[in-house]
Amino acid sequence: MAETIFGKIARGEIPCDKVYEDDRSLAFRDINPHAPTHILIIPKEEIEDVSQVSEGSDILGHLFAVANKIAAAERIAESGSSPCKANTMKKTVVSKAGFLLLAVTVGFSADTVSNRPVQDTARWERPETDLLWGFGNMYQPCVLEFSGGEYRFRMWFFGWAKEDCNPGYPGCDAIFFARSKDLVKWEVYCGDAGWDPTMASEKWVPVLTAGGKQYEAWHVGDPSVVFKDGVYHMAYSATSLPGYRNMKDHLGGMMLCIMGATSRDGISWKKTEEPLLIEPPEVRHATSDENWIGDYHRPCLRWDRGKWRLWFDYWATRKQGVCMGLAENAGDFESPEGFEIVHAGTQPLIVNWPNPEVVRIGNRYHSFADPNGYPPKVGDPNEGWTSRQICEAVSDDGIAWEVVGFLEPDSDTPACHVPQTLTTALDGKKYLYLFYATQRGGDPVYDYRYDRIRAWRREIRD
Repeated sequence: MAETIFGKIARGEIPCDKVYEDDRSLAFRDINPHAPTHILIIPKEEIEDVSQVSEGSDILGHLFAVANKIAAAERIAESGSSPCKANTMKKTVVSKAGFLLLAVTVGFSADTVSNRPVQDTARWERPETDLLWGFGNMYQPCVLEFSGGEYRFRMWFFGWAKEDCNPGYPGCDAIFFARSKDLVKWEVYCGDAGWDPTMASEKWVPVLTAGGKQYEAWHVGDPSVVFKDGVYHMAYSATSLPGYRNMKDHLGGMMLCIMGATSRDGISWKKTEEPLLIEPPEVRHATSDENWIGDYHRPCLRWDRGKWRLWFDYWATRKQGVCMGLAENAGDFESPEGFEIVHAGTQPLIVNWPNPEVVRIGNRYHSFADPNGYPPKVGDPNEGWTSRQICEAVSDDGIAWEVVGFLEPDSDTPACHVPQTLTTALDGKKYLYLFYATQRGGDPVYDYRYDRIRAWRREIRD
């Protein structure tokens, strides 16, 4: 049999997550699934291409029969035969790495929003180890990796350090900074006092706070940082003071936008003169959010395909709620009106997709968010919070997306929110890290604030 990865799997030289085996074929789960269920079926005889299958051979028929058997066991149906469009099967015969295989993919032909599945988390390492703690309310941990120097990893995160709204600093929310040698032990920036490895949050000093302009006078947060050409580029969320809008029952009447900033050291930042994205003046003073579109917020900044790409969430009428959009900029990051919205309005990239994070791994894009729709516990009075959990979607271009499904929360928290990603190599293996914040919760009074920052990881395999 061929010296390929699939030949080695068929011979048992490489372990796999086997779902079926007989004397002619082997079926196993894909280690990098592109859908909630993604199973590969390979023949045990060597066939490098479909064209090599002889007229009298029944191997393809056998593989399809195995696929149907697996479909029955997995409770999935052929595309178009299931009343639930999210539960459909596609069979594709391909030649990969010089080996014939049948890919059975179960995914979304249409995102039903209200019926998103829950993923099997077996591929994730989930240690439930706290990276940052001891604070009042912190989340959105954006982590970058740097070669050289003692501290390989740097993190920007935001919220409230010791007390609500960070007394002594402008506005309410602020952005903080931390560093690490190994992604496990972290030190938080404390200004002239140096760095704090003990999680004494009263010592922490923010690196970015609210300013004097009306659209960033209250909230400064959700940092998304890209290091390019020796400069840190940050997109971040900003808001006006409460009561700015006529819609007092919508986010307290705050106006939302996305600001930008640049830095040479990741600590001292220069803000852009104007927001990267903000609503047109004619919609800022609407009186109802029922058919209204706005609230550009929670950016994910990337330098991708030779231009700046900025995924973000926004309000897309009361019917669709918070959705994901995309803006692009082929020019200078700081130039006024440089970012142009290419996907938003009433046709979002993904409906019900708040706090979106996007990462490109090879030619595949992965997005993580924390939408509602996770199955709540029976009688849970706090399901408005606990039905929101981290969820994954995949795409070939960052525009057309398939929702893969939810990830269950850690065992000691009611909800995990605000995901952020990092791809890195450790101990000879490549990993996707997923950073997130854990919610305090409680009963009968539910505390919405976040008390710990943690990370899961899964191996990236070619």
